[in-house]
Amino acid sequence: MKIAIYTLSGQRDELIDEMLAAELRKYQYEVVVRSFIMAGRESVIYDRPDIVIHPMAGGEYKIDLLQKCQKWGVRNIVRRGEAGMGRTEFEQLDNDRKRILLGNWDYGKYIDLELVWGQEFGDIIAEQGHVPAEKIKACGAFPFDPYFKKDYHRNRSRANRRKAVLFATGFSTCDCRSDYCELGLEQGSTYHKEIYAKHRAARDIWIEAIAEFAKWFGNDLWDIYLKVRPGETVVEYARKLDSRKVNILEQFSPSSEALEKVDVLVHSGSTMAVEAHLMKIPSFNFCNVNPDTVVAALSPVIDPPNYRGLEFVVTRATLDQSNIDLEKLRVLEDHLYGRIDGKACQNAARHIDRWIGTFTEPVVTNIPDEWPVEVLYHDDKERVHLTRQKGDASWLCPACRNQYFAKPCGIARCPYCGMHIEMEQKIRDDGGKAHLYVRGPIRKPEGTVIK
Repeated sequence: MKIAIYTLSGQRDELIDEMLAAELRKYQYEVVVRSFIMAGRESVIYDRPDIVIHPMAGGEYKIDLLQKCQKWGVRNIVRRGEAGMGRTEFEQLDNDRKRILLGNWDYGKYIDLELVWGQEFGDIIAEQGHVPAEKIKACGAFPFDPYFKKDYHRNRSRANRRKAVLFATGFSTCDCRSDYCELGLEQGSTYHKEIYAKHRAARDIWIEAIAEFAKWFGNDLWDIYLKVRPGETVVEYARKLDSRKVNILEQFSPSSEALEKVDVLVHSGSTMAVEAHLMKIPSFNFCNVNPDTVVAALSPVIDPPNYRGLEFVVTRATLDQSNIDLEKLRVLEDHLYGRIDGKACQNAARHIDRWIGTFTEPVVTNIPDEWPVEVLYHDDKERVHLTRQKGDASWLCPACRNQYFAKPCGIARCPYCGMHIEMEQKIRDDGGKAHLYVRGPIRKPEGTVIK
Protein backbone atom coordinates (compact mmCIF):
# COMPACT_ATOMS: atom_id res chain seq x y z
CA MET A 1 0.00 0.00 0.00
CA LYS A 2 1.47 3.33 -1.08
CA ILE A 3 0.49 6.57 0.67
CA ALA A 4 1.32 10.08 -0.55
CA ILE A 5 1.14 13.01 1.89
CA TYR A 6 0.74 16.44 0.30
CA THR A 7 2.13 19.17 2.53
CA LEU A 8 0.84 22.73 2.25
CA SER A 9 3.40 24.86 4.11
CA GLY A 10 7.09 24.42 4.73
CA GLN A 11 6.87 26.47 7.91
CA ARG A 12 4.96 23.95 9.97
CA ASP A 13 3.07 21.38 7.90
CA GLU A 14 6.12 19.76 6.31
CA LEU A 15 7.67 18.84 9.66
CA ILE A 16 4.38 17.39 10.92
CA ASP A 17 3.76 15.50 7.68
CA GLU A 18 7.22 13.95 7.87
CA MET A 19 6.46 12.84 11.43
CA LEU A 20 3.15 11.35 10.28
CA ALA A 21 4.98 9.57 7.46
CA ALA A 22 7.41 8.08 9.97
CA GLU A 23 4.52 6.77 12.07
CA LEU A 24 2.81 5.24 9.03
CA ARG A 25 6.02 3.50 7.98
CA LYS A 26 5.94 1.65 11.31
CA TYR A 27 2.87 -0.12 9.90
CA GLN A 28 4.93 -1.14 6.84
CA TYR A 29 3.31 1.32 4.42
CA GLU A 30 5.32 2.95 1.65
CA VAL A 31 5.01 6.71 2.21
CA VAL A 32 6.15 9.78 0.26
CA VAL A 33 5.79 13.45 1.24
CA ARG A 34 5.35 16.02 -1.53
CA SER A 35 4.60 19.73 -1.82
CA PHE A 36 0.86 20.07 -2.38
CA ILE A 37 0.79 23.10 -4.67
CA MET A 38 4.05 22.58 -6.50
CA ALA A 39 4.03 18.79 -6.84
CA GLY A 40 0.61 17.38 -5.93
CA ARG A 41 -0.58 16.74 -9.48
CA GLU A 42 2.79 15.40 -10.58
CA SER A 43 2.85 13.06 -7.59
CA VAL A 44 -0.48 11.49 -8.49
CA ILE A 45 0.83 10.73 -11.98
CA TYR A 46 4.38 9.64 -11.11
CA ASP A 47 4.10 8.25 -7.56
CA ARG A 48 0.77 6.55 -8.38
CA PRO A 49 -0.38 6.29 -4.75
CA ASP A 50 -3.23 4.16 -3.44
CA ILE A 51 -4.08 6.73 -0.76
CA VAL A 52 -3.47 10.50 -0.67
CA ILE A 53 -3.49 12.61 2.50
CA HIS A 54 -4.47 16.16 1.48
CA PRO A 55 -4.44 19.46 3.37
CA MET A 56 -7.79 21.08 4.25
CA ALA A 57 -10.16 20.90 1.28
CA GLY A 58 -10.92 24.46 0.20
CA GLY A 59 -10.56 26.09 -3.20
CA GLU A 60 -11.01 24.84 -6.72
CA TYR A 61 -7.45 23.52 -7.09
CA LYS A 62 -7.85 21.31 -4.01
CA ILE A 63 -11.34 20.13 -4.89
CA ASP A 64 -10.25 19.30 -8.43
CA LEU A 65 -7.42 17.14 -7.07
CA LEU A 66 -9.82 15.32 -4.73
CA GLN A 67 -12.24 14.73 -7.61
CA LYS A 68 -9.59 13.36 -9.93
CA CYS A 69 -8.15 11.05 -7.27
CA GLN A 70 -11.57 9.61 -6.49
CA LYS A 71 -12.34 9.19 -10.20
CA TRP A 72 -9.09 7.26 -10.66
CA GLY A 73 -9.69 4.98 -7.66
CA VAL A 74 -7.33 6.71 -5.23
CA ARG A 75 -8.65 6.92 -1.65
CA ASN A 76 -8.65 10.41 -0.09
CA ILE A 77 -7.87 11.55 3.45
CA VAL A 78 -7.87 15.19 4.61
CA ARG A 79 -5.64 16.32 7.49
CA ARG A 80 -6.54 19.72 8.86
CA GLY A 81 -3.52 21.93 9.46
CA GLU A 82 -5.51 24.38 11.60
CA ALA A 83 -7.46 23.63 14.77
CA GLY A 84 -10.70 25.31 13.71
CA MET A 85 -12.60 26.90 16.58
CA GLY A 86 -14.29 25.86 19.80
CA ARG A 87 -18.07 25.76 19.93
CA THR A 88 -18.60 28.92 21.99
CA GLU A 89 -16.43 31.05 19.69
CA PHE A 90 -17.75 29.33 16.55
CA GLU A 91 -21.39 30.09 17.31
CA GLN A 92 -20.55 33.78 17.65
CA LEU A 93 -19.27 33.97 14.06
CA ASP A 94 -21.32 35.15 11.10
CA ASN A 95 -22.18 32.65 8.38
CA ASP A 96 -19.39 33.82 6.06
CA ARG A 97 -16.70 33.14 8.65
CA LYS A 98 -18.27 29.80 9.58
CA ARG A 99 -18.14 28.75 5.91
CA ILE A 100 -14.45 29.63 5.73
CA LEU A 101 -13.71 27.28 8.66
CA LEU A 102 -15.99 24.46 7.53
CA GLY A 103 -15.23 24.73 3.81
CA ASN A 104 -17.33 26.31 1.08
CA TRP A 105 -17.17 23.27 -1.19
CA ASP A 106 -18.91 19.99 -0.45
CA TYR A 107 -15.73 17.95 -0.23
CA GLY A 108 -17.24 15.23 1.98
CA LYS A 109 -18.40 13.17 -0.99
CA TYR A 110 -14.81 12.89 -2.22
CA ILE A 111 -13.04 11.81 0.98
CA ASP A 112 -12.92 8.69 3.12
CA LEU A 113 -11.44 10.14 6.32
CA GLU A 114 -10.82 13.57 7.88
CA LEU A 115 -8.20 14.01 10.61
CA VAL A 116 -8.87 16.90 12.99
CA TRP A 117 -7.18 18.18 16.14
CA GLY A 118 -9.94 18.22 18.76
CA GLN A 119 -13.23 16.36 19.06
CA GLU A 120 -15.30 19.51 19.63
CA PHE A 121 -14.52 21.01 16.22
CA GLY A 122 -14.89 17.55 14.70
CA ASP A 123 -18.44 17.47 16.09
CA ILE A 124 -19.12 20.92 14.59
CA ILE A 125 -17.96 19.67 11.16
CA ALA A 126 -20.27 16.65 11.47
CA GLU A 127 -23.24 18.81 12.48
CA GLN A 128 -22.81 21.83 10.22
CA GLY A 129 -20.13 20.92 7.67
CA HIS A 130 -19.72 18.43 4.85
CA VAL A 131 -18.36 15.27 6.50
CA PRO A 132 -20.34 12.74 8.57
CA ALA A 133 -19.19 11.87 12.07
CA GLU A 134 -18.07 8.34 11.18
CA LYS A 135 -15.43 9.75 8.81
CA ILE A 136 -13.97 12.23 11.34
CA LYS A 137 -11.14 11.24 13.68
CA ALA A 138 -9.78 13.52 16.42
CA CYS A 139 -6.01 13.06 16.81
CA GLY A 140 -4.72 15.83 19.06
CA ALA A 141 -2.71 19.01 18.52
CA PHE A 142 -0.50 18.17 15.51
CA PRO A 143 1.88 21.19 15.49
CA PHE A 144 3.17 20.57 19.01
CA ASP A 145 4.32 16.98 18.45
CA PRO A 146 7.93 17.99 17.60
CA TYR A 147 8.43 19.52 21.04
CA PHE A 148 7.97 16.12 22.65
CA LYS A 149 10.49 14.43 20.34
CA LYS A 150 13.39 16.73 21.10
CA ASP A 151 14.63 18.57 24.17
CA TYR A 152 14.20 22.18 23.13
CA HIS A 153 14.92 23.61 26.57
CA ARG A 154 18.16 25.53 26.12
CA ASN A 155 20.39 25.46 29.19
CA ARG A 156 22.79 27.98 27.73
CA SER A 157 24.79 30.24 29.98
CA ARG A 158 24.17 33.95 29.49
CA ALA A 159 27.49 34.92 30.98
CA ASN A 160 29.02 35.74 27.62
CA ARG A 161 26.03 36.48 25.43
CA ARG A 162 23.24 38.97 24.97
CA LYS A 163 19.60 38.17 25.57
CA ALA A 164 17.47 37.61 22.48
CA VAL A 165 13.89 38.43 21.50
CA LEU A 166 11.81 37.09 18.61
CA PHE A 167 9.10 39.22 17.02
CA ALA A 168 6.73 36.84 15.18
CA THR A 169 4.30 38.78 13.00
CA GLY A 170 0.71 37.77 12.30
CA PHE A 171 -0.59 40.20 9.70
CA SER A 172 -1.38 37.87 6.83
CA THR A 173 -3.70 40.18 4.88
CA CYS A 174 -1.45 43.27 4.88
CA ASP A 175 0.10 42.62 1.50
CA CYS A 176 -3.05 41.45 -0.27
CA ARG A 177 -4.96 43.85 -2.44
CA SER A 178 -7.45 45.76 -0.29
CA ASP A 179 -10.33 44.14 -2.20
CA TYR A 180 -8.93 40.60 -1.88
CA CYS A 181 -11.06 38.30 0.22
CA GLU A 182 -10.66 35.09 2.13
CA LEU A 183 -11.45 31.94 0.24
CA GLY A 184 -15.06 31.75 -0.87
CA LEU A 185 -16.24 35.19 0.27
CA GLU A 186 -17.46 37.75 -2.17
CA GLN A 187 -14.67 39.97 -3.48
CA GLY A 188 -14.62 43.26 -1.56
CA SER A 189 -16.39 41.67 1.43
CA THR A 190 -16.83 43.84 4.52
CA TYR A 191 -15.24 41.12 6.65
CA HIS A 192 -11.99 41.22 4.72
CA LYS A 193 -11.85 45.00 4.63
CA GLU A 194 -12.16 45.11 8.43
CA ILE A 195 -9.40 42.53 8.93
CA TYR A 196 -7.20 44.22 6.34
CA ALA A 197 -7.50 47.58 8.14
CA LYS A 198 -6.83 45.97 11.52
CA HIS A 199 -3.72 44.17 10.25
CA ARG A 200 -2.33 47.29 8.57
CA ALA A 201 -2.79 49.38 11.71
CA ALA A 202 -1.20 46.71 13.92
CA ARG A 203 1.77 46.29 11.60
CA ASP A 204 2.46 50.02 11.62
CA ILE A 205 2.58 49.93 15.43
CA TRP A 206 4.86 46.89 15.36
CA ILE A 207 7.35 48.43 12.95
CA GLU A 208 7.53 51.66 14.91
CA ALA A 209 7.99 49.82 18.23
CA ILE A 210 10.60 47.38 16.89
CA ALA A 211 12.57 50.23 15.33
CA GLU A 212 12.58 52.09 18.65
CA PHE A 213 13.52 48.95 20.60
CA ALA A 214 16.38 48.28 18.17
CA LYS A 215 17.56 51.85 18.51
CA TRP A 216 17.99 51.57 22.28
CA PHE A 217 18.71 47.87 22.81
CA GLY A 218 19.92 46.42 19.49
CA ASN A 219 23.41 44.87 19.29
CA ASP A 220 24.76 46.02 22.65
CA LEU A 221 22.09 44.54 24.92
CA TRP A 222 19.75 42.34 22.87
CA ASP A 223 19.82 40.23 19.73
CA ILE A 224 16.62 41.01 17.83
CA TYR A 225 15.00 38.51 15.44
CA LEU A 226 11.99 38.99 13.20
CA LYS A 227 9.97 36.14 11.67
CA VAL A 228 7.42 37.28 9.09
CA ARG A 229 4.26 35.22 8.77
CA PRO A 230 3.72 33.49 5.41
CA GLY A 231 1.27 35.60 3.45
CA GLU A 232 3.13 38.80 4.32
CA THR A 233 6.21 40.03 2.52
CA VAL A 234 9.34 41.20 4.28
CA VAL A 235 9.56 44.33 2.11
CA GLU A 236 7.93 46.74 4.56
CA TYR A 237 10.03 45.50 7.46
CA ALA A 238 13.28 45.47 5.49
CA ARG A 239 12.65 49.01 4.30
CA LYS A 240 11.93 50.51 7.72
CA LEU A 241 14.08 48.49 10.14
CA ASP A 242 17.85 48.70 10.61
CA SER A 243 19.27 45.45 9.20
CA ARG A 244 22.38 45.89 11.37
CA LYS A 245 20.22 45.49 14.47
CA VAL A 246 17.22 43.42 13.36
CA ASN A 247 17.81 39.94 11.91
CA ILE A 248 15.00 38.95 9.51
CA LEU A 249 14.75 35.14 9.53
CA GLU A 250 13.96 32.89 6.59
CA GLN A 251 10.20 33.13 6.20
CA PHE A 252 9.23 29.49 5.76
CA SER A 253 11.56 27.88 8.31
CA PRO A 254 9.90 26.04 11.23
CA SER A 255 9.02 28.28 14.16
CA SER A 256 10.88 25.88 16.47
CA GLU A 257 14.16 26.85 14.78
CA ALA A 258 13.46 30.51 15.47
CA LEU A 259 12.45 29.90 19.08
CA GLU A 260 15.66 27.98 19.75
CA LYS A 261 17.58 31.23 19.25
CA VAL A 262 15.72 33.42 21.74
CA ASP A 263 14.75 34.11 25.34
CA VAL A 264 11.50 36.04 24.79
CA LEU A 265 8.70 35.79 22.20
CA VAL A 266 6.48 38.68 21.09
CA HIS A 267 3.48 37.74 18.91
CA SER A 268 0.09 39.14 17.96
CA GLY A 269 -2.20 36.34 19.11
CA SER A 270 -0.52 33.16 17.89
CA THR A 271 -0.34 29.47 18.75
CA MET A 272 3.41 30.08 18.92
CA ALA A 273 2.64 31.04 22.52
CA VAL A 274 2.06 27.33 23.21
CA GLU A 275 5.28 26.41 21.41
CA ALA A 276 7.16 28.95 23.55
CA HIS A 277 5.49 27.51 26.65
CA LEU A 278 6.77 24.03 25.77
CA MET A 279 10.27 25.51 25.44
CA LYS A 280 10.02 27.45 28.73
CA ILE A 281 10.14 30.80 26.93
CA PRO A 282 8.03 33.74 28.18
CA SER A 283 5.72 35.25 25.55
CA PHE A 284 3.69 38.44 25.16
CA ASN A 285 0.75 39.39 22.93
CA PHE A 286 1.38 42.74 21.24
CA CYS A 287 -1.51 44.29 19.24
CA ASN A 288 -3.64 41.16 19.13
CA VAL A 289 -5.28 40.33 15.77
CA ASN A 290 -6.54 36.82 16.62
CA PRO A 291 -10.37 36.62 16.75
CA ASP A 292 -10.22 33.61 19.08
CA THR A 293 -10.48 35.16 22.54
CA VAL A 294 -8.94 32.18 24.34
CA VAL A 295 -5.87 32.01 22.10
CA ALA A 296 -5.52 35.79 22.38
CA ALA A 297 -5.47 35.53 26.20
CA LEU A 298 -2.81 32.82 26.47
CA SER A 299 0.08 35.28 26.82
CA PRO A 300 0.06 38.48 28.89
CA VAL A 301 -1.21 41.32 26.70
CA ILE A 302 1.11 44.31 26.32
CA ASP A 303 -0.72 47.39 27.51
CA PRO A 304 -0.42 50.09 26.35
CA PRO A 305 0.21 48.66 22.84
CA ASN A 306 3.17 50.89 22.00
CA TYR A 307 6.93 51.00 22.38
CA ARG A 308 6.79 51.97 26.06
CA GLY A 309 4.58 49.02 26.90
CA LEU A 310 6.74 46.69 24.80
CA GLU A 311 10.03 47.84 26.33
CA PHE A 312 8.65 47.54 29.87
CA VAL A 313 7.55 43.88 29.65
CA VAL A 314 10.31 42.50 27.39
CA THR A 315 13.23 43.89 29.38
CA ARG A 316 11.69 42.77 32.67
CA ALA A 317 10.58 39.29 31.60
CA THR A 318 11.56 36.36 33.81
CA LEU A 319 13.63 34.15 31.53
CA ASP A 320 13.66 30.33 31.22
CA GLN A 321 10.11 30.23 32.52
CA SER A 322 6.77 30.03 30.73
CA ASN A 323 4.27 32.74 31.57
CA ILE A 324 1.15 31.63 29.67
CA ASP A 325 -2.20 31.25 31.40
CA LEU A 326 -2.40 27.53 32.18
CA GLU A 327 -6.14 27.68 32.75
CA LYS A 328 -6.62 29.11 29.24
CA LEU A 329 -4.36 26.35 27.89
CA ARG A 330 -6.55 23.75 29.59
CA VAL A 331 -9.63 25.31 27.99
CA LEU A 332 -7.93 25.13 24.58
CA GLU A 333 -7.09 21.46 25.06
CA ASP A 334 -10.65 20.65 26.14
CA HIS A 335 -12.48 22.70 23.52
CA LEU A 336 -10.19 23.22 20.53
CA TYR A 337 -6.74 21.65 20.27
CA GLY A 338 -7.32 18.25 21.78
CA ARG A 339 -4.49 16.70 23.79
CA ILE A 340 -1.08 18.37 23.65
CA ASP A 341 1.00 15.30 24.44
CA GLY A 342 3.18 14.66 21.38
CA LYS A 343 0.98 11.81 20.14
CA ALA A 344 -1.18 13.41 17.44
CA CYS A 345 0.76 11.89 14.52
CA GLN A 346 0.85 8.56 16.28
CA ASN A 347 -2.93 8.70 16.79
CA ALA A 348 -3.49 9.72 13.16
CA ALA A 349 -1.42 6.79 11.88
CA ARG A 350 -3.36 4.41 14.09
CA HIS A 351 -6.70 5.72 12.79
CA ILE A 352 -5.50 5.34 9.20
CA ASP A 353 -4.23 1.81 9.77
CA ARG A 354 -7.51 0.76 11.39
CA TRP A 355 -9.46 2.29 8.49
CA ILE A 356 -7.30 0.44 5.94
CA GLY A 357 -7.96 -2.72 7.94
CA THR A 358 -11.65 -2.43 7.06
CA PHE A 359 -10.96 -2.75 3.31
CA THR A 360 -12.56 -5.89 1.92
CA GLU A 361 -10.82 -5.58 -1.46
CA PRO A 362 -7.42 -4.26 -2.57
CA VAL A 363 -7.24 -0.70 -3.88
CA VAL A 364 -7.21 -0.71 -7.68
CA THR A 365 -6.40 2.58 -9.41
CA ASN A 366 -6.66 3.70 -13.04
CA ILE A 367 -4.40 6.76 -12.92
CA PRO A 368 -3.57 8.11 -16.40
CA ASP A 369 -0.03 8.69 -17.61
CA GLU A 370 -0.58 12.45 -17.92
CA TRP A 371 -2.71 14.95 -16.05
CA PRO A 372 -5.62 16.03 -18.28
CA VAL A 373 -5.13 19.49 -19.81
CA GLU A 374 -8.52 21.15 -19.35
CA VAL A 375 -9.32 24.79 -20.01
CA LEU A 376 -11.76 25.27 -17.15
CA TYR A 377 -11.29 28.91 -16.19
CA HIS A 378 -10.75 30.84 -19.41
CA ASP A 379 -12.37 34.28 -19.45
CA ASP A 380 -11.39 36.84 -22.10
CA LYS A 381 -12.61 39.63 -19.82
CA GLU A 382 -9.62 38.90 -17.59
CA ARG A 383 -7.31 39.46 -20.56
CA VAL A 384 -5.76 36.04 -20.20
CA HIS A 385 -5.05 34.25 -23.46
CA LEU A 386 -4.31 30.68 -24.50
CA THR A 387 -2.13 31.93 -27.35
CA ARG A 388 0.17 34.94 -27.28
CA GLN A 389 -1.39 38.29 -28.17
CA LYS A 390 0.32 41.63 -28.77
CA GLY A 391 1.84 42.96 -25.53
CA ASP A 392 1.52 39.61 -23.73
CA ALA A 393 4.15 37.93 -21.62
CA SER A 394 4.44 34.19 -21.22
CA TRP A 395 3.20 32.89 -17.84
CA LEU A 396 3.98 29.41 -16.51
CA CYS A 397 1.67 28.36 -13.69
CA PRO A 398 3.84 27.00 -10.84
CA ALA A 399 0.89 24.93 -9.63
CA CYS A 400 -0.26 23.01 -12.73
CA ARG A 401 2.77 23.75 -14.99
CA ASN A 402 0.63 24.94 -17.92
CA GLN A 403 1.55 27.95 -20.03
CA TYR A 404 -0.71 30.89 -20.78
CA PHE A 405 -0.33 34.54 -21.78
CA ALA A 406 -1.21 37.85 -20.15
CA LYS A 407 0.21 41.30 -19.41
CA PRO A 408 3.79 41.24 -18.04
CA CYS A 409 2.98 42.13 -14.39
CA GLY A 410 0.08 41.86 -11.99
CA ILE A 411 -2.33 39.02 -11.23
CA ALA A 412 -3.74 36.60 -13.78
CA ARG A 413 -5.85 33.53 -13.12
CA CYS A 414 -4.53 30.34 -14.67
CA PRO A 415 -7.12 29.17 -17.21
CA TYR A 416 -6.21 25.53 -16.52
CA CYS A 417 -6.33 25.17 -12.71
CA GLY A 418 -7.95 28.36 -11.40
CA MET A 419 -5.02 29.51 -9.28
CA HIS A 420 -4.52 33.27 -9.19
CA ILE A 421 -0.85 33.87 -9.99
CA GLU A 422 0.93 37.10 -9.16
CA MET A 423 3.96 38.14 -11.21
CA GLU A 424 6.27 40.85 -9.88
CA GLN A 425 8.99 42.48 -11.93
CA LYS A 426 12.17 42.76 -9.88
CA ILE A 427 14.83 45.04 -11.29
CA ARG A 428 18.43 43.99 -10.79
CA ASP A 429 21.76 45.28 -12.02
CA ASP A 430 21.69 42.78 -14.86
CA GLY A 431 18.14 43.67 -15.89
CA GLY A 432 14.64 42.69 -14.85
CA LYS A 433 13.58 39.24 -13.77
CA ALA A 434 9.99 38.11 -13.25
CA HIS A 435 8.99 36.05 -10.24
CA LEU A 436 5.73 34.10 -9.98
CA TYR A 437 3.80 33.80 -6.73
CA VAL A 438 0.77 31.59 -6.20
CA ARG A 439 -2.35 33.24 -4.80
CA GLY A 440 -5.45 31.11 -4.25
CA PRO A 441 -8.78 31.41 -6.07
CA ILE A 442 -11.03 34.15 -4.71
CA ARG A 443 -14.34 33.54 -6.49
CA LYS A 444 -17.48 32.50 -4.62
CA PRO A 445 -18.16 28.73 -4.73
CA GLU A 446 -21.46 29.16 -6.58
CA GLY A 447 -19.45 30.68 -9.43
CA THR A 448 -17.08 27.76 -9.72
CA VAL A 449 -16.89 25.20 -12.51
CA ILE A 450 -16.17 22.52 -9.91
CA LYS A 451 -19.45 20.77 -9.12
